Amino acid sequence: MDRLQLLPLELPSTSNINNTSIKTKLSFMQRLVLGFIILAILGLLYIPAYHSAQGTLLGIGETSSSIVPSGGSTMGIIVAQLSGWAYNKSRDLCAYIHPKNVTSILNPVSICSSSPNILIVICSSITNKNSRAAIRNTWANKDSLDTLYNSTVKIAFLLGLSDNETLNEEVVKENSEYNDIIQESFYDTYNNLTLKSVMMLKWVTANCNQVKYIMKTDDDMFVNVPNLVKTLQSRSPTTGTLLGSLICNAKPISDPKNKWYTPKYMYSGRTYPNYLSGTGYVMSIDVARKLYQAALATPLLHLEDVYITGLCAKKAEVRPINHNGFSYLPRKLEPCVLSEIITAHKVSISNMYAIWEKLNVPNLPCNYQIHTERRMAILNKRSGRNIGYYTSRKKNVNKCT
Repeated sequence: MDRLQLLPLELPSTSNINNTSIKTKLSFMQRLVLGFIILAILGLLYIPAYHSAQGTLLGIGETSSSIVPSGGSTMGIIVAQLSGWAYNKSRDLCAYIHPKNVTSILNPVSICSSSPNILIVICSSITNKNSRAAIRNTWANKDSLDTLYNSTVKIAFLLGLSDNETLNEEVVKENSEYNDIIQESFYDTYNNLTLKSVMMLKWVTANCNQVKYIMKTDDDMFVNVPNLVKTLQSRSPTTGTLLGSLICNAKPISDPKNKWYTPKYMYSGRTYPNYLSGTGYVMSIDVARKLYQAALATPLLHLEDVYITGLCAKKAEVRPINHNGFSYLPRKLEPCVLSEIITAHKVSISNMYAIWEKLNVPNLPCNYQIHTERRMAILNKRSGRNIGYYTSRKKNVNKCT
């Protein structure tokens, strides 16, 4: 029987053990680093996907909440952002108005070729074709105005753009018939009304330098042009005019559900400066130039009338003045009342025709006590605007002068 030969067992060297341990450690560290990289990539992919989903859920016209820095502190407050004007969106008007460029899509410059005394600019929505037709057939009838005032009173409609190309094409056709539509290159939404009014100032100062007065109004307003003309003819001098229905001590609304909600990041003051109701106001051409230049240096506020006749007027050192002929309140359809006013608000298309017919009755008998209605309008105008536009302290109401 052969004898078993016992061979010595060779143990791994110390160097081999160390090398294996290092390799194991390196492999573990590599896996750990790779894991962190994968997690980071997944995180980066998740964030935009989350915000995109959130934006889809919010839908058009709704607001989201965000943490807005408070002063210089790292602390923040959660606020509802205004649709279209998030806290981090630029409110520099120059970025939207492009003051050095012609931005008009429809540009009826012939309106001012006869150097009118008064240009009435009616802010209208693209879809409100019937309202524009009612205005053309009643108080802004071209033949009537040209005959009565020897072409010294002109009107124009101011529109923005729609995302519906069919509607935009219809506006082009409408303008080819009437040549009275100014269309500017911005989307026509409620929170873009300030852009609309600044575009008006830009267009007027560029194309109607010889006009004496510009009136801004809306397409749900009835304007008594004869009374407007009489009022402006009685003013001396013609410069420095900013006239309308004065609103004082107005406080910003902090309820995000309210149509006129104003977040703190857009306006942080306790009250707005005195301003004129955007339903209808008049300015002289020199004031239009001042307000336009002030707007180019004043951060945008979405409330058009507060911005133009309040913030910009204050910056330009122009004082808005109250006139009882202007009102943002609906008027009674009494012909003798309507014959004494300049503006009537919230006038439907059917009422537009009805008012026009009543005011054109020859030898209108006026037994109605006009002074009573006018006094009520004066008292009411300082107590609120369209229910909810602002709240004012009763003790300050009488200080509106």
